[in-house]
Amino acid sequence: MELRQLQHFVAVADEGSFTRAAARLMISQPGVSSSIKELERELGAQLLVRRARRVELNEAGRELYASARRVLAVLDATSEQVRRGRRTAKRTLAIGSIPSFAGLDLAALVSKFVAQHPDVDVAISIGFPRDLFRLVHTSEVDLAFVTMPQRQPPDGLHLSPLATYPMVLACPLGHRLADRSAVTLGMLENEVFVDFTTELAARQAVDEAFAASGIERQVRVTCNEIGSLLELVAHGIGLAIVPLSLAQATRVPIRLVQVDEASLVWTVAVATRHGALPNPDAQDLWNAVVDTAKPVDVAR
Repeated sequence: MELRQLQHFVAVADEGSFTRAAARLMISQPGVSSSIKELERELGAQLLVRRARRVELNEAGRELYASARRVLAVLDATSEQVRRGRRTAKRTLAIGSIPSFAGLDLAALVSKFVAQHPDVDVAISIGFPRDLFRLVHTSEVDLAFVTMPQRQPPDGLHLSPLATYPMVLACPLGHRLADRSAVTLGMLENEVFVDFTTELAARQAVDEAFAASGIERQVRVTCNEIGSLLELVAHGIGLAIVPLSLAQATRVPIRLVQVDEASLVWTVAVATRHGALPNPDAQDLWNAVVDTAKPVDVAR
């Protein structure tokens, strides 16, 4: 049984005439008749009652007709879906993020977004705030997840804070401060530190807090990635003051201790160009992030 035979059979049943079916199918009348006869031969059953002026279905024909209509309907729907898919141009949502996805569960949000937007691809660029600000400004990314800078943000950009997290002291196991519930900056005066590079907001916040307290701080090693920084802490090279949300996402064997200093916070924000978000896709992702971005608890 061939698909064309089902199409010819349904057309004859609908029209009640071989001639009208042939006109509808835009083929010759003998071609339709031959196709139906071949179908009946293959099935071993007569399907039509041929009268003088009309062709009617018999019982076997009525059974086949119902099934044939369903098959052809599914085929038509599938064909239309494929054609529509070809006509629908793929879009790409370009987003940027600082490393570790800014302490947000961005991977889960992107997973949900792509499931709800099958016609949208997502391109993620990982970088540091200075680079991401440039990408947003030049429209190379639609929005970027960054940290609020300690200084004035670049012109032409808008920063929308999402969540503020405390910064905590990271200690190696066995350090004299590791079992304390909290420390002050004064208790850290003679300690050696490892820290982020000076271009990052977390480092700037720590430097400014110590400077405001009149405490000089010795930074022996700098690093621009949280996992590597905490590995340095675990090996006893120095202490670090880091955002809790980033530190909790690692599995490095260290202790995290609360720091009693109100200025030591780390704020995640979304950077966009001034004005509305560039497209509805960016707005949808924005809404999902705003609904889920929440500060974390200081307790570990």
